[in-house]
Amino acid sequence: MMEALGAYIKTITALTIFSALACMLMPDGSFRKYVELVLGVLVLTAVISPFLRIFGTDQGHMELGLLQNQARLEKNFLSSKEYEAVEQQRISSAYGQVLEDRVKEDLTKKYKDIDWVNVTFCQDFKDENYGTIESITIGCVEGNAEKIQTYAANRYGLADEAVTVEKQ
Repeated sequence: MMEALGAYIKTITALTIFSALACMLMPDGSFRKYVELVLGVLVLTAVISPFLRIFGTDQGHMELGLLQNQARLEKNFLSSKEYEAVEQQRISSAYGQVLEDRVKEDLTKKYKDIDWVNVTFCQDFKDENYGTIESITIGCVEGNAEKIQTYAANRYGLADEAVTVEKQ
């Protein structure tokens, strides 16, 4: 217990010293306030994290807050077009992951031997078919490849050629 408390105090001290040195080395200007903000959040996170673990707060909530802060900082540093492109990429990536998870969950209800699913979808925001599934690649263990391919193609309204099943 005492070792943990000692490590906690050393961590807080090291982060505080690092933050102070970084702030002293930064030239005056508009960028300085953002660096101070990030370093302050870093120190605050280190101070609060043991208490959050004690009270059972999920670490995911803290990570979400850090991502939101990162998005705010990017919005200030990037031009509107650059920021829009970054946000569109994040949305596409998140949508793709959710889509793959849902397709895998749906297909494993019928076929338990599915290991993984890779979904390709229309990623052009300006296209009216944005988000529409274009192809699916499925990794499975056993020999139900043809049945899985036909089922997935019918289930998602795709041609049989748009669904590929790879046996492991």
